[in-house]
Amino acid sequence: MTAALAVSIAPEAAQSAVLREHVQVLESRPGVREMLLVTARHAQSIDAQHAVIVLVGGGGGFAVTSFDGMPRVHGGLLLAQRQRLASAIGAVVALSPPTDQPVMNRTWRLSDNHVIDMHAAVSWTRRQWPQAHTWMLGLNSGALSAAVATASIEDLSGAVLLSCVNEALDHRHKSDRMRVLAVRHRSECCASYAALAHARGRNTFVTVHDERQIRPLNGHEAANAPQFGGKEHQVVDVVARWILTGMAPEEIR
Repeated sequence: MTAALAVSIAPEAAQSAVLREHVQVLESRPGVREMLLVTARHAQSIDAQHAVIVLVGGGGGFAVTSFDGMPRVHGGLLLAQRQRLASAIGAVVALSPPTDQPVMNRTWRLSDNHVIDMHAAVSWTRRQWPQAHTWMLGLNSGALSAAVATASIEDLSGAVLLSCVNEALDHRHKSDRMRVLAVRHRSECCASYAALAHARGRNTFVTVHDERQIRPLNGHEAANAPQFGGKEHQVVDVVARWILTGMAPEEIR
């Protein structure tokens, strides 16, 4: 059961001329709703080759702010990054927490109900773009949710884990055909070479190098967005290339 929720989102990049962004409300379990923030090509949305479902870090929530009288929805990837990725691969769908768990923690991310909610988002996405390959993309602790999804939902092509916790690298995939990309900043890798070596045998692993101090973020951004020292657009481009071709560099410098 779905119902459209009209939210106008202001464009912030040149790609906005060919992209549309809207919010969808989905009933994932009886009496429980979740919100999908959808960014897709306007003219080619039906024929999208790939669709990525974004799972937010921190407590998993969205925020709505207003600038110059226009509301903007923030859900993990910043608007320019969502547009950049959607323009490259077809569609990006950010998934909010359900109404019965507005703040997600580790226990919830490992729960059966969370899997049901993610499966509902996957099913909706596959109905919207029947020909598209569907991927999960997790940010920070949201990468644990993405890993749980690949271990539980067969109708996925794989997952992208950005700035992920080590625990996300240990989940086995539901299907052998799934691919997983893990992207982490060099500072996140120093204490866990053994875990990363183990993960490298099963997944594609990319390390982001940057000597500059990571830009501090505030509020909702700090809780949800992985920080890659100003190389966020390069990370998005690597993610898009990997989804489309299966190829990725070992390092981003």
